[in-house]
Amino acid sequence: MKHFSRRMTEYPKVFEKATGERLYPGTLNVNVGRRNPVREHFRIRGTEINEPEQDLLFEVCRINQIWAYRIRPFHLATGEGGHGDHIIEIACSQKIPV
Repeated sequence: MKHFSRRMTEYPKVFEKATGERLYPGTLNVNVGRRNPVREHFRIRGTEINEPEQDLLFEVCRINQIWAYRIRPFHLATGEGGHGDHIIEIACSQKIPV
């Protein structure tokens, strides 16, 4: 669906302000097989990216040697969002090798 690619391309300065670096557009979705709630380190308010009904929650993480961010859409009214907490969406400043 390329939702994150679009967000990161349309609002690169918002993502850079939040993370301190320019992110590679898009996320790598990983099915971890069980619910894994996000541990929020910081967030982008949806109003900053023209999505006032949801915020984006960020959790700092590592994939092997790469520092990255788990990003979880968070619908303000329901707490739901993304593909569910069994699928984590990862972004970082470089293309993640698959």
